[in-house]
Amino acid sequence: MRRFLLAAATAALALSSAVAQQPVVTTVYNSGTTQSRYDMVILGDGYQAAEQTRFNQDVQTFLTALFQKQPYATFASYYNVHTVFRASVESGADRPDENPPVYKNTVYNATYNTGGVDRCLYIQNTSLALADAALAPANEGRVLVFVNDSRYGGCASTFAVSYNGGSMTEVQIHELGHSLGSLADEYDYPNQTYTGSEPSQANITTSPSGQKWSHWWGTDNISAFQGAGYYVYGLYRPKNNCLMRTLGVALCAVCKEQISKLTNSIANTIVQFSPTTSSVAVSTGSTQQFSITHIVPAGNNPLIQWQVDGQNVANATSSNFLFDPTGLSLGNHTVAVTVQDRTTLVRNDPAGVMRETRSWQVSVNDPTAAQLHFTAMTLSQVWVTPGLPVTFNYSIANDGPAAAATPFEVEFFLATQQPWSPQGIYLGKQTINSLAASQQVSLQYAANLPWRLEARVYYVYGIVDRNDAIHESNENDNLRSSALVGQAGNCITKLEFADPLLYPSDAATVSLAAGAALHPTVIAPCAQPGTLYLIAWGCSGTSPGTTLAPGITVPLNQDFCTQLGLTAVNGAWFQNFLGVLDAQGRGNATFALPPSSGLTGLPGHFAAVLVDPVLGFSAVSNPIAITLQ
Repeated sequence: MRRFLLAAATAALALSSAVAQQPVVTTVYNSGTTQSRYDMVILGDGYQAAEQTRFNQDVQTFLTALFQKQPYATFASYYNVHTVFRASVESGADRPDENPPVYKNTVYNATYNTGGVDRCLYIQNTSLALADAALAPANEGRVLVFVNDSRYGGCASTFAVSYNGGSMTEVQIHELGHSLGSLADEYDYPNQTYTGSEPSQANITTSPSGQKWSHWWGTDNISAFQGAGYYVYGLYRPKNNCLMRTLGVALCAVCKEQISKLTNSIANTIVQFSPTTSSVAVSTGSTQQFSITHIVPAGNNPLIQWQVDGQNVANATSSNFLFDPTGLSLGNHTVAVTVQDRTTLVRNDPAGVMRETRSWQVSVNDPTAAQLHFTAMTLSQVWVTPGLPVTFNYSIANDGPAAAATPFEVEFFLATQQPWSPQGIYLGKQTINSLAASQQVSLQYAANLPWRLEARVYYVYGIVDRNDAIHESNENDNLRSSALVGQAGNCITKLEFADPLLYPSDAATVSLAAGAALHPTVIAPCAQPGTLYLIAWGCSGTSPGTTLAPGITVPLNQDFCTQLGLTAVNGAWFQNFLGVLDAQGRGNATFALPPSSGLTGLPGHFAAVLVDPVLGFSAVSNPIAITLQ
């Protein structure tokens, strides 16, 4: 029985010890959500289970001192602090440099004389410390560790470690300057002269003038004082004395600025916002309320500015903004708000960490508008020949919300460059009478390619409702593009109009009242450059035509239009109607009819004839229609 009781007692003791070793997680300073705040975690080493109250008191003593110092006092509401307490078997820390040496059984194995420096107190069981710290809700900085030992000491690396004696708060705030602020030590022992490159830390430099912190010159006695970063010579600190050099003094302006910026780079100053979604739809005729809540202290003179599409909105500097889409185009816009922390603790902020922005994508829609766009467009062939047809297979959809209830056009163009321009080669249009909301239609359109098509790559464009016959929510997505390759054509002699927005290219109409300029163009790719051409005019049909030589009949009947054209050839009206073909076998003419010319309305035709200097008349073209009305 005695043996059984002894075994039971031993098991109970082991179980009690195991239970005592379970870590206890507590949030001791709560300013807000872990998503918006800078979260710190504090661990304790060398505290027995019965000493947890001492650990809690040490933490509160530290926090009281911390938030009385700048910049922590200003940004106290930016921090959360959590503790993770795991009891140690023994109190204190290892002291291997004493005689006799002292060794303690503690959870993280805190040890003095780390790295051969007697006051460097650091933990050895870093893996367990990291695992325990991970039990806290969040951790943005290095973990702080308080060691329950009265011997002065502390060090910082992955962890900021301090003893809990009389200078505990000063030591730990100094170590926090390393872990939170990435600051360097400013004391100058034990080395002599520094010869390395410029340090990355904000508070030490190789510049004898302290150029790194020049924006603080003349303030807080900031200058450049030699001796810093463990070197007597070659490194400079901003102020003669600072907490990063000596305990019991305040952090200098340079160090406070660095800690302020790194804190703000983690904390979110905009903590609430409405709408809570990042995308918002607003209908024309209605408005949308936006609002934010921020935590920038009033003493930091925060500036709020609302923007629409990157432009500041006049007088929109409060926490609330009423978005009115009046005057804005339908479609996507951006509403953004920026809160600028203008604390005097920060003078240089190239990364903009003292400024936070929240933005929303706002879709302005019109319930009375349709939304037309291509869903597909393909060509019947990619390699094409001048004068032959090409078929467009395409689909048009209306995403609504309203129907396209009146007819609209789908037009097709060729261009030699991007972006699209209406000055390209027009291939005609197809009319769609109506398209209901959420409806899609698939169609075909066959267009004859112009004779002047070159052997090169062309961009092919399909455009929906170019003339805006339909009221749409977005007028910028009605374009679809593809490509085709023009091949060399046959040996032909052709005449066609080369004018924008004119299709087919063998017929044109001119207003007698307004006048116009048309460009009949001769295409003869196999003719010798320099071959003479003549474009004639006729107003009495194309049959039987006029025979000029055996096998050469111009498809025009001579009349007064013919006489007028020949008499005034190359004049103001019939420019370059007589000329020579260029290197590409082209003859480019212009029919420039002035307004109120005195002519009467009549139909007519142009046709061209080529004249070889040896053989005489050598070829004639097709007729193209010209109607005056």
